[in-house]
Amino acid sequence: MIKITIPIEPVEQARPRVTRIGASIWVYDPPKVARYKREIAKKARLLYDGEPLDGPLKVHLKFYRHIQKSVSKKSTLSGRQEPTGRL
Repeated sequence: MIKITIPIEPVEQARPRVTRIGASIWVYDPPKVARYKREIAKKARLLYDGEPLDGPLKVHLKFYRHIQKSVSKKSTLSGRQEPTGRL
């Protein structure tokens, strides 16, 4: 079993951006997402120096992030129902 821990705060995958250059269309990630992906790849290459893996792989991911300073009413109510006090 190989365990790699990358201490970077996760970034949500934003919608890709699209621009038109002449007759072609160019699709790219927003700068914040692109920077995050580059940083993850760079740290993974530094932390794993073994042989390339082949065959079936099982991957288990855990993401840790800081607690939010505030949560909107909509997200709090959609995730759970408040008890009404009735039986």
